[in-house]
Amino acid sequence: MKVVIRRSADKGGGEQTFEIADAPGETIVELLELIRRQHDPSLAFYYSCRNGLCGTCMMLVNGKPALACLQKIPSRLDGPLTIEPLPGKQLVSDLVVL
Repeated sequence: MKVVIRRSADKGGGEQTFEIADAPGETIVELLELIRRQHDPSLAFYYSCRNGLCGTCMMLVNGKPALACLQKIPSRLDGPLTIEPLPGKQLVSDLVVL
């Protein structure tokens, strides 16, 4: 699976593509944890409750707003999985917004 993440200017900006052989978890947060642990420890994202209550992990997944802690990794994709920060918010770093 190809995962494309929009990076913030402090991390070089643009998009970064990660090749993930097996996504061990089921949610986007688990996928992001895997990418940070195995590919890029500088990847910034934030979550808190893991239950969809706090909303801190809201981001765009394939162009649609989603809570990363609840959003399942799609089982079938026609292209790469894209993950971007939520627009209209103050960008802190990578996928972290205020």
